[in-house]
Amino acid sequence: MKNGKPTYQELAERLAASEAIVEALKHHEVDAVVGEKKIAFLLLREVTETLQDSEAGFRAMFELSGVGMFQADSPSFRFTRVNRKFCEMMGYTSEELLTKTYIGLTYPQDHKRDMNGLTHVLRGNADSWSIAKRCVSKGGKVISVQVNAAVLRDESGRVRIMGMINEAAGRKFARAKSSKKPRLKRRKP
Repeated sequence: MKNGKPTYQELAERLAASEAIVEALKHHEVDAVVGEKKIAFLLLREVTETLQDSEAGFRAMFELSGVGMFQADSPSFRFTRVNRKFCEMMGYTSEELLTKTYIGLTYPQDHKRDMNGLTHVLRGNADSWSIAKRCVSKGGKVISVQVNAAVLRDESGRVRIMGMINEAAGRKFARAKSSKKPRLKRRKP
């Protein structure tokens, strides 16, 4: 700084730093600003509270659902989260299901068709799919189900699937030919 006056570059840096503060005030994300550290704390607190509310809502929907629900991570598609209804349908405890994979529960003759649907998703050709298939429960009973699932991709490219399984809907689809291809929902360009 010359003669106590800021340079153009210093003014530009100050303006860039203050834009986030002004936007936060405009959108009522903060009530007051007391230094840059204070606004960062206030913004972080609001984001944290919103995230906690969202997670609580998702958890309630997931657990109280009248259909089986699961989450599985790639590449093995091992279950990472299952709800009580899914456990009841498959005859496993949640701890047991968390050691299983999505394909591992699939009836052997439906593996190829199920893997074709997953391949489209992994290649990025679809964001969701729906398939009528058969699963093998803990007791060895074959049950027909309808699976509706969506893909979640994070910034690093890791793929997770979230799915709903309905045994009642699966019964009507059991009458359909087992060679029927999965219905894929194409990615938006």
